[in-house]
Amino acid sequence: MRTTRYYQKVLVNLLALIAFLGCFAKISFAQTILFNNGALIYTAPTAIVKVNGGFQNDGATGLVENNGTMTISNSGTPGSVFLKNGSTLKGNGTYFVEQDWTNDATFIANSSTVNFNGNLQQYITSTTAIVTTFHNLTLSGSGVGTANRKKTLSLVDANVDASGILTINDRELETQTNKIFVLNPSPTAVTNATTFGSEGFVSSSVGGFMSRATNSSSVYSFPTGSSVGTLRYREVKLTPLAASANTFTARLGNNIATTDGFTVTQIDTTMCKVNNNFYHQITRTAGVNNANIDVFYDQAADGPWDGLAKWNSPTATLWNNMGTVTASVAATYNDNKKLGWSDFSNSPYILSRAKLAEPIFACTDVCINSTGNVFTASGAASGNTYVWSTPAGTTITAGAGTSSISVDWGATPGTIIVMDTNSFGCFSDPVSCTVNVSTPPTAAFDITSIGFTYTFNNLTTGGTASPNSWSWNFGDGSTSTSQSPSYTYSGAGPVTVCLVASNANNCATFFCETIDVTFTEYINIPNVFTPDGDNTNDYFYIKSSGFNEYQIEIYDRWGLKVWESTHVGEEWDGHTTSGEELSEGTYFYILKAISVTKKDYSQRGFINLLRNKK
Repeated sequence: MRTTRYYQKVLVNLLALIAFLGCFAKISFAQTILFNNGALIYTAPTAIVKVNGGFQNDGATGLVENNGTMTISNSGTPGSVFLKNGSTLKGNGTYFVEQDWTNDATFIANSSTVNFNGNLQQYITSTTAIVTTFHNLTLSGSGVGTANRKKTLSLVDANVDASGILTINDRELETQTNKIFVLNPSPTAVTNATTFGSEGFVSSSVGGFMSRATNSSSVYSFPTGSSVGTLRYREVKLTPLAASANTFTARLGNNIATTDGFTVTQIDTTMCKVNNNFYHQITRTAGVNNANIDVFYDQAADGPWDGLAKWNSPTATLWNNMGTVTASVAATYNDNKKLGWSDFSNSPYILSRAKLAEPIFACTDVCINSTGNVFTASGAASGNTYVWSTPAGTTITAGAGTSSISVDWGATPGTIIVMDTNSFGCFSDPVSCTVNVSTPPTAAFDITSIGFTYTFNNLTTGGTASPNSWSWNFGDGSTSTSQSPSYTYSGAGPVTVCLVASNANNCATFFCETIDVTFTEYINIPNVFTPDGDNTNDYFYIKSSGFNEYQIEIYDRWGLKVWESTHVGEEWDGHTTSGEELSEGTYFYILKAISVTKKDYSQRGFINLLRNKK
């Protein structure tokens, strides 16, 4: 019954899975659970096959045609796929592969989707140098960390066929020195997650790359990145200038270009510097059409750049300025675009800077109508001069020409611009930042008291930035920096309490109120409350005044303590101290309360907890 020459089509669906495994699979060595030993297996479009372990298709007559959904997952053994010994796997179905893909036989993609959805590093490989051509290749999973996001080409290249889609999501497709070829010329044949800091990308070592076929004058994305060293996603977009067949490749060299033989100190005379952190390799391997080259970068991490340079052309062993680029600024990635580029004779490209680098400069918000605001730039060589420009309504009062200026500011926000110049006539591009004008908060508070103890409830609102600093004066020489402090006076009489409220920009305002410190003491204990969320009698609390020693304990009918407090006026919401909702019933309280005048108000009693039915 189970020979490699036994041919029979079997329809596999969810209800017939056990019979399928019994007839056409066997438990083999520890790395696989489903082993097809030369049989012919067919799964219908609605079939669901779940393999809790590995899957191996084996033998010259081993043919699996999957038109349904096959999930190869990890259940104590790796959820890997092995195609061995002349076997064939084909069909229009979907494969969810949790671990590795080893193709030493024949895979016919048809219109299938292979989804590498594992949470550990996964490998696409072959021990016989067979290149897998996928239709739809999808990378997914929730693995975190550098390695666990990777889907890695090992020893072999891989293809996405002429109508398939490469879906990277937020994973890394690591080609190493291998190549991923996207043969579908549609501009939308490659997709990736683009959330800043969580992008999906293709990474390649020297010799490896991502290749895309093109046949239109649309924008083609090459989502290149690397997790080696500093994690970087630095996309390249190419736009062919004609709707003809071309093939372009790209990779990110996530290291100083000097390491790979492209010395960053060897630059032409029009530039001050090139990028020390990374570069790209871009080629046209087929076709003759020119293309726009658009390189993206993160200004916050990479610094500002205003140009592109190419290695070795037209001058050998030198980074050559590619001329005017279109520079764009965006919320996440800036980009430099070279229009109509024709020279694809050498592959290295790099971000460049014309002459001097910009100063390092950042703005802080200022207070409305404030004086003496200091702004500082850095990064210039010794002897250089800074040229500052501030908006209308401001005055530079000190430091013009130096690295630090003092500015009196009015009521309107604006932009400060600074340029670096030197004695050789080399200018940086201007660097700017917006200075926002902050208004102070409106200080306010109200007061509650228990005896000589007064609680000052902070009601400060408003201002450009949230208030975050408090300075209290209680009118008798005592102070506090708490947001809503309590203070016990030593005697009666009128005092003036003042609050100074400041925000993060040190913009401050104040509010004062005179109070007459007096003393009363009383206690009022309710015997029922209804914590049902209708905003009426939802809490049990003891109204009191004049106590400096206070403790209340609540017990259920079995004598178990369910709640306690040592804070006068603290409310009980009908939950235990651990947050569990208590049922209706009668509860017993023990109150210890000693007033400022040493009078004992301690007592015991019962509380009825009711919950109105809705």
